[in-house]
Amino acid sequence: MINYNNIQASALKAGGFCAVLLIPAIYFSTALAIVLSAIIALLWLISAQFIRLPSLLKDYPVALWSLLLFACFIVGFSYGDATSSDAFMMLRKYRELVFIPLLMPFLSIEHYRQWAWYAFIFASIISLVGSQLMAMKLFCLHSPECLPYFKSYITHGIFIAFFGFFMAHKALDSRGYVKTLYIAIVLCCLYNIFFVSLGRTGQLIFLVLMLLFAMQRFNKKGFLLSVLAIAIFFGVFINFSDKAIRIKQGVVTAQVHLQDHPEQGEFSMGERFTFWKYSAQLIAEKPLFGHGTGSYTKAYQRVANKNSQNPHNEFFLIGVQLGAVGLFFYLGFLGSQYYYGKTLPNREKWLAQGLLATLIITSLFNSPLLDHSEGHWFTTLIALCFTTRAIKTEDE
Repeated sequence: MINYNNIQASALKAGGFCAVLLIPAIYFSTALAIVLSAIIALLWLISAQFIRLPSLLKDYPVALWSLLLFACFIVGFSYGDATSSDAFMMLRKYRELVFIPLLMPFLSIEHYRQWAWYAFIFASIISLVGSQLMAMKLFCLHSPECLPYFKSYITHGIFIAFFGFFMAHKALDSRGYVKTLYIAIVLCCLYNIFFVSLGRTGQLIFLVLMLLFAMQRFNKKGFLLSVLAIAIFFGVFINFSDKAIRIKQGVVTAQVHLQDHPEQGEFSMGERFTFWKYSAQLIAEKPLFGHGTGSYTKAYQRVANKNSQNPHNEFFLIGVQLGAVGLFFYLGFLGSQYYYGKTLPNREKWLAQGLLATLIITSLFNSPLLDHSEGHWFTTLIALCFTTRAIKTEDE
């Protein structure tokens, strides 16, 4: 006779193992990440976690908000001028919003959650070391250019900036040689972001996270000294390093667009200003419900006479498709992370705050939930941080 309890228990354990493997897969293999995501979804069904879904959403409001946001995209599928293929493609890209409630039952098991953090550290170190080796032309994936990152420079910068923040907390909580090692890793992250990969999003995230770290862990004097140190570093970097050229280009682009002379500053940041201008125009056309899921490309072509699949801003992308209703649920998703993050134990609370700051900054200059690697990374780490909340409540 089939013992369904044993099958469910085995599926739960297998799901925890797959959740751990998913983290390095996000860093290095899109195909493997897709396969593992499908296996996790199957194991979620086999382990009958759908029965516990209502209680899970009650215990983890962040998961509820992520499902509500995904539901908005499903509703947006029913209206607008997008073709069925475009709408389905967009819906498929935002499927990682479902991963938060899917992953939480597996990551709520203590040893799998701990292994997941080890997997995060392992993948981050390999990314950091690999980037340095590629920069030195000792190891190349992107022949013949030998670009110094496994993913795009934007993705790499986001990952390494948060890893530096994570290691800063580890350094402050450690002593002796281990503390020295963690500090060295933080400095390596700083060097890699500002002098190797050169992604402006990652640079901004790193600076903001270091300020957040100082605010979380230091007293007022320590925070002010940290602000001074960061300001001195950034001033020296801007004025004396040739690696600051992309930041200077961004400043020039912003200035010429504010002066209404965009033709004088069309770097990549200038393209973003153009995307945002026409996206704001599209939102104004249908401010409440938007143009429908998958409508951005066709709507942008109509008003700009140019092709664009992504405004490089999550707020604009959601606003064009789902209007104020969609933005409300995205802001609710972000707000739930802030509010309920305060109920977590200190370590997870600090990391959740850093993750939220990273997501907000990334959303201003890119569309992280649309992009495969960033979307999977954010939702997986959100699930990893917030699984401790209900566990803490149960122990009280």
